[in-house]
Amino acid sequence: MNFIEDMSQTEDVELFVVGDGFEILESRTVKEIGLVSFEEVVETLDETVIDEIEKKHSEVFETLKKFSRRHRVYYVVGNHDYHILKNKKLQNALKNRFEKFEILPYYYDPHSKLLVLHGNQFDVINRFTVDRKTKKVIPPLGDYIARYMMINFDSQVVNFAPEDVIRDYDNVRPLLDVFHWFDYVTEIYDLSVDLVELWLKSFLSMLKTKEARKWMRNNFPRTHWLSRVFVNRFGGVELGKVLVRSIYTLRKLRRVDYLQRWAISILKGNLRWKEFMTGYPGDLHEVEEVDILVMGHVHHFTYRIVPTTQGKKLYVNCGSWRPVLEKIGLRKKHGFHRKAELPKIIMDFSGKNVEVKASITNVLGKIQGGDS
Repeated sequence: MNFIEDMSQTEDVELFVVGDGFEILESRTVKEIGLVSFEEVVETLDETVIDEIEKKHSEVFETLKKFSRRHRVYYVVGNHDYHILKNKKLQNALKNRFEKFEILPYYYDPHSKLLVLHGNQFDVINRFTVDRKTKKVIPPLGDYIARYMMINFDSQVVNFAPEDVIRDYDNVRPLLDVFHWFDYVTEIYDLSVDLVELWLKSFLSMLKTKEARKWMRNNFPRTHWLSRVFVNRFGGVELGKVLVRSIYTLRKLRRVDYLQRWAISILKGNLRWKEFMTGYPGDLHEVEEVDILVMGHVHHFTYRIVPTTQGKKLYVNCGSWRPVLEKIGLRKKHGFHRKAELPKIIMDFSGKNVEVKASITNVLGKIQGGDS
């Protein structure tokens, strides 16, 4: 919060939050609403969820309140708080707290050619799509997965494991190492349950639901039948476990920001990216040329100069101020450490050239049974 407080002393400064700042999807309120449709979740939410978040993060709210009295805050929604974009009660709750506060699907400035968006639009699991038959918007499968696992996995683990196990497993990076994390905490706390098997059982049960199957049919019309191999009664569950483990093994290789491919394409002038902005209203016709692209979503800080035929352009990913757990060394026995990367990006458009300053503060913490 020192960063925002320091910036508030500067004249003509604006703050951009590139989505998922309020983490509504993982709130207790959403969990209590249950496995209803995405639309019903959006309609049911009211200002009480903002009250709950503010109680837990009062210092953050107070700092933003002070900042917004003098400076404008642009809040570009992410996939974990998309609800704000569609729910007037949530919008009013935030605007009543922060004076100069704009809620946006994306931000574009035609003068500086700056484009800011969350980035989940280019993640097949976490983007909105259109039903091929009804033409209605289909919510991301990632939203349903998160809610399903909160209710069906988290609620089981809390009966025999400390609460911090629930809190931490969602923060393991890279995602493959979540299996090692489960094995690790099982040994630390001498748990009587195999967390890996429990997680896989919950995940595979999720794939059997009509919501997951509908999403598969619409997004993968030619290959959606493959999902049945996960749940058939002739050994499909065991094969499913192998496939899930294989997918996570492949993802281990993707330690870098996987949004870079789309970022480079956008900066080079490819307009195909607009096809994936379903669910994010706005006049995309005004967005023709992009010189600076800022995204988030992947929790991985990136600063990359991209050469194009129009000259050098910039892609920045804000990463995340959320703590992550990383394995120490290559072996599970070495344990894990908790780390928070705090990237700070300042852009100055006042001169002839754009001045960009980027820095990262790393904060290391300890976890039980591990090293710092």
